[in-house]
Amino acid sequence: MDITLQINGKDETYTLQKYAGLCDVAVLQKVGGSVILCTICIDYESENKEDFLPLSVQYIEKMYAVGKIPAGFIKREGKPSDSEILTSRLIDRSLRAIMPKDFPYTLQVTLMVLSYDNKSDLQQDALNLASISLFLSSVPIKNKKLLCASRILQLDSKIVATSDINDLKNSTLDLFVSGFDNKISMIEMQKLRTTKDSKDSIESKNTPDSKNPTKDSKTDSKKDSKTTESNPAIITKENLLKALKYAIKDIESKSKIYTKAFKKFAKPKHKITNCNKIDSNLLQTLSKKYTKSIKTALISLSKSERQTQMKALIESIANAENIDPQITATHIYALKKDIMREMILSKGKRADNRKLDSIRPINIESNILPHAHGSAVFTRGQTQVLVTCTLGSENEAQKGDSLSNVTKSNVMFHYNFPPFCVGEAFPILAQSRRELGHGNLALRAIESSIPKLPNTLRFVSEVLSSNGSSSMASVCGASLALKGAGVEMREMVAGIAIGLVFESDTRYAILSDIMGLEDFDGDMDFKIAGTRAGFSALQLDIKLDSISLKILGECLERGSSGISHILDIMEKVKIVPNVSILPKSESFAVPQGSLSDIIGQGGRVIKDIISRFNVSVNLDKDKHIVTLSGADFAGVKAAKEHIDSIVESSLRKKEKRENIESTFKIDSIYLGVVKKITDFGVFVEIAPEIEGLIRTEKLALLQSPLELDSKIQVKVINNTNGKLELTLE
Repeated sequence: MDITLQINGKDETYTLQKYAGLCDVAVLQKVGGSVILCTICIDYESENKEDFLPLSVQYIEKMYAVGKIPAGFIKREGKPSDSEILTSRLIDRSLRAIMPKDFPYTLQVTLMVLSYDNKSDLQQDALNLASISLFLSSVPIKNKKLLCASRILQLDSKIVATSDINDLKNSTLDLFVSGFDNKISMIEMQKLRTTKDSKDSIESKNTPDSKNPTKDSKTDSKKDSKTTESNPAIITKENLLKALKYAIKDIESKSKIYTKAFKKFAKPKHKITNCNKIDSNLLQTLSKKYTKSIKTALISLSKSERQTQMKALIESIANAENIDPQITATHIYALKKDIMREMILSKGKRADNRKLDSIRPINIESNILPHAHGSAVFTRGQTQVLVTCTLGSENEAQKGDSLSNVTKSNVMFHYNFPPFCVGEAFPILAQSRRELGHGNLALRAIESSIPKLPNTLRFVSEVLSSNGSSSMASVCGASLALKGAGVEMREMVAGIAIGLVFESDTRYAILSDIMGLEDFDGDMDFKIAGTRAGFSALQLDIKLDSISLKILGECLERGSSGISHILDIMEKVKIVPNVSILPKSESFAVPQGSLSDIIGQGGRVIKDIISRFNVSVNLDKDKHIVTLSGADFAGVKAAKEHIDSIVESSLRKKEKRENIESTFKIDSIYLGVVKKITDFGVFVEIAPEIEGLIRTEKLALLQSPLELDSKIQVKVINNTNGKLELTLE
């Protein structure tokens, strides 16, 4: 069965249960020339006993969708790309908000892109399709309205909703929102900077000023903080809320259309048995006896002490009450959650005795690594990250191959979360999806504030200790490490995580700088990054099915205050760039037409420059700019002098050609001197350092062969690009 809908002037067709018929639900979506298949499979045969939602989302792009054969030796799709993983996470985070609490069955959502028209917004289409499929499935989702997505852009100060991914090229905002009816469930936002926004010059050197390496940026930063929306690196709270209101209207409109179209095709919902693992009578008994002990453990000073006391308490209660330790743990942790939330809602008291709006103590160390280009250790409470910044050449930029195009990024952010940072005794394994997502968020937060450089920048965040929002600590550390590498940002960027404990629209509490306990037992993790003037990136995840715009506005206000507080501390840090070890870079313009001489035939000349002077050479063929990067200034200087000599020689040759073309006209006759005799002809000098060629076939009438230095009368018969062809006169 096919269902065709018109959404925002675009036809969408959904084919139900025609393909992949053995799944609980399978839906084929066609939007323009793009086709995505979504399947949902559920294992109702076995119940998951662990305390997590067994939902897995896998988004896969097939290269045949755009008529490509996968690159590499093995010509088939391999491990998922970064963009596939990030899209999977985006969909997963949205769907979890509407899943029933304590859903015990393994649920697999698979989305395969089978055709792509290079226009459709695949993230938006895939999330809408996954939500429709889940709505049609036997899963008893929370709400009766269909969750859907909206991407909001800012084009020339105008807020618009789009389904064409190409519009992003001209937008200064990328706001992705999911929700249902008129409610918001998930947000991802990045402030973008288009080409016309940037006034940075690629022709300037990026080597830091060694005479003034400790320039205080506080004055400049506070000056910049007075900027308004004209600053391309941020969006103000007011304009962000306008964009969110626009997104809500778009979501409400689409949600009504989808719900009305698919409601009658939804399958009967599976009844969840034994979903509630909590025995209310046992919970009440334990609460009367052990609430005070749980509170004592809850307000322990550190995460490790709290965990130790909770484990000891659970063991003693299990022995005293003769209850299975696992059942005891389940009920005690449920009590702990209720106690923690009630402390916050009734008394405004948090487990570490902070006020609701206070931020944990911050400590910063700059450039602790002598041979890293830039480094910083940022510690906030028990969360500690070591962030490094490495400057490379433009040739070291990250290349990625997606369905739409081959991308190239000269800013990379790698986030590592080793097991030891949470005290776990496990080896470090391959990068997880969570690590990729947190690194991408940190990159989005700082990218728009990084000046346009003839360099590639790589940030690495090593999480040394984690108790809440290590990704936002990584944003702070990256700003500091970048300055440690001698690169001045437009404005320093800081990040903070805002939490929420919610019972009703009139009884809730907003928490600044949440720690792990408040993230785990709270209702929201709202990561906010930006400057004093506004926001550069957001990521909202909630455990509620939705959140109101009023509460979002209050969270943004709290986040803005927290960012200002953190920036005050960051700006007081004395940062001395590692000038002596920083790679040296120089960019300079060359005359039009000289780049071919620098490259040489088959790249011979440029390869010689790279190997001889140990430098990296990047050529901008549109602007005729050469950028040299090297480990030492002497090599860069010598390479520039060598290139200058090549260009000078090229210009002399060009001038000589032009002189020959204007001076030696066709049919002109000259008395020349034979300078060279070859198999294919004779070279005759007709003016100082000016020679022409008489081809062998034109010498056939001579009675005796020519000799070197003999004089002969010749006529010009061809003059092309300064090359003269002669004949006997």
